Amino acid sequence: MFNSYADSRMGILKAPLILEETAIRPCAELRGTIGHMVISNSAPILAATQEPQRTKQTTLPAAVRQQRIFELVRQDGYVRVSELAKHFGISQMSARRDLDSLSRQGLIQRSQGAAVALSAEAASNGHGGLSDADMRELQYETRRRRQIAAKQSIARSAAVLLSSDDNIALDVGSSVLTLARELSKHAGMHVFTNHLRVASLLAGSRCVVLMPGGIVRAQELSICGEQAVKDTAQRWFSKAFIGLSGLTEDGGFDSSPEDTLVKHAYIKHADQVILLCDSSKFGKRSLVRACALDEIDVLITDSPPPRALAAALAAASVKVLVAN
Repeated sequence: MFNSYADSRMGILKAPLILEETAIRPCAELRGTIGHMVISNSAPILAATQEPQRTKQTTLPAAVRQQRIFELVRQDGYVRVSELAKHFGISQMSARRDLDSLSRQGLIQRSQGAAVALSAEAASNGHGGLSDADMRELQYETRRRRQIAAKQSIARSAAVLLSSDDNIALDVGSSVLTLARELSKHAGMHVFTNHLRVASLLAGSRCVVLMPGGIVRAQELSICGEQAVKDTAQRWFSKAFIGLSGLTEDGGFDSSPEDTLVKHAYIKHADQVILLCDSSKFGKRSLVRACALDEIDVLITDSPPPRALAAALAAASVKVLVAN
């Protein structure tokens, strides 16, 4: 069943909208990124001791909601249907209809399960003009730029742990890609990765780069599938650097079932498992549980974990390194 799912989604390796927002009722103005929403109470005060509140986003008229979705896409560069549904308290079908409406107006570029902002040139021309490959790169670059300072600090701290004698595995993900940029300065190191972006970056360095066979997952440009897992399991690594979408007391989580199977092989065949995870992912879950806490040896992050997570990490004997 897994193979048919993977094959259905992947290939074998070979005039802005301007709305005057009329206050139907006093409400809070929503600003910020999905998952990091800042509330600014800018509505009129009804009484000295009473502030207006909105407990359900479903009360927003569709036109107002679409305006706010457009502002989120323009600000973050990329949003998912699932994130919008959760953020506004609507169904995913309603979120898709909102994105389709904005796309028809030439305000955003639709992709499968998501939307991206138009480039300035595309917006001025009144159309998207992005190929599927261009859109995937835009989505990835937008995600890579999030928490970029934290990821760079984490990468520098991780690079300090390495020597030229190390035989390492590099997982997929933007945090691991940032580490690869640091590794391009090292000589003689053997790097095994299922991330095409990492391999391409290190191809011109003095590192020896190895990759598994398998299926290319277009969204992440990762190699996965049965062959990738088999090739990975035939090797042994002194250190495996893993990226995740979320970290809680219940373990590490990732958004891709396909990539998670390769992560399992990395974890099982490494002397030391090092998780690269910025603090924005603390307390978040994703589609798949990728690992238990006791499978992690070292966590490198940019800020101390919250108390409950810190206690769970300590109980699992995970060493926590906070990057400067």
